[in-house]
Amino acid sequence: MQRACTGNIRRANKFRPAILLKLIIIIPGLVFIIINQLGHPAMALKDSVPRIVWQSLVMDEQDPRGVLLLAMPLLARSGAADDAPSAVTPRYAVTGALTAFQLRFSEPLDLLHSEISLLALATEQGPVSSAGASPPPAEEPEELEEAAGPPELSKHCLVAIYNTHTGETYALTDGMERLDGKRGGVVTVAAALQEELETRYGIRVARSDQICDAVYSTSYAESEKVARELLAQHPHLVTVLDIHRDAGKSRQNSLVTVNGREVAPILIVIGSDARASHPEWRQNYNFARGLSDKMDSMYPGLSLGVRVKEGRYNQYLHPGAILLEMGTVANSTGEAVASARLLAKVLAVYLAETGQVRD
Repeated sequence: MQRACTGNIRRANKFRPAILLKLIIIIPGLVFIIINQLGHPAMALKDSVPRIVWQSLVMDEQDPRGVLLLAMPLLARSGAADDAPSAVTPRYAVTGALTAFQLRFSEPLDLLHSEISLLALATEQGPVSSAGASPPPAEEPEELEEAAGPPELSKHCLVAIYNTHTGETYALTDGMERLDGKRGGVVTVAAALQEELETRYGIRVARSDQICDAVYSTSYAESEKVARELLAQHPHLVTVLDIHRDAGKSRQNSLVTVNGREVAPILIVIGSDARASHPEWRQNYNFARGLSDKMDSMYPGLSLGVRVKEGRYNQYLHPGAILLEMGTVANSTGEAVASARLLAKVLAVYLAETGQVRD
């Protein structure tokens, strides 16, 4: 029994110098961190800790883990300022140093923390961005408009829609530019525009899907008949829309991003009096300009503006008549339909703001 006690005393005496040595190593490190926190520039550890302490640290104990357990909390603060933690306080040094004495070898994560002591702090605080701040929360998706039920339709038709080039279509969907003698994608877009105006905004629409381009050279002569018939049947029309799609553009130039979604751009074409009499063409231009400006304010990038050309495009029949290029041949029908639904809202707002929604 006496021998056993003597052995324990000897082991205790042998252990005390190791504890003392660790304290000698830790205290200068804490002083270094506190000084650094007060505004002194960061320095390499071997330059800031006395050389004798550095040598003692390297030589401490036979287990090399002792070097890492004591050195890592300080080494993390040496080097360039950009590499330093976002918030350096004495707590980092104290917690890092005490990690060596709080190991639970049954927990693998604790062993990892012992090797890289600051990792425990990073786990507690969560990930940080390179700027040292928490990453911003993801943006909430735009809320969909909730309809309280179908609105009551206007008493009179306020909008007329037709297609001069009825066979124009979208190659990305149909694999060709035109469906000769048939109704192409532009008719689908016109139908979507009518549906949106009526079911969501309560604007009654008169639409014709009569094929006008069976003989392409006489397309406008045929569509003039359609436009005149629509005007005769619906004297309260405030705008007449001829739906086309553009050509000669690349796929890249046929897309715009609106509310995070790629859709077809919209170009408004206005005829002038360059070839034939159209003395009031500027009324059409002013209507188109106002609609385009409203599009810019509501959905930036959707409108490609207003282009004035030499033809009349039946626009001399009504001061609110315009030609709409809904995307290009390089679009899909779905992309053009998406733009038509956006256009419906723009048109509804524009007509309401200008006092043209009337019965």
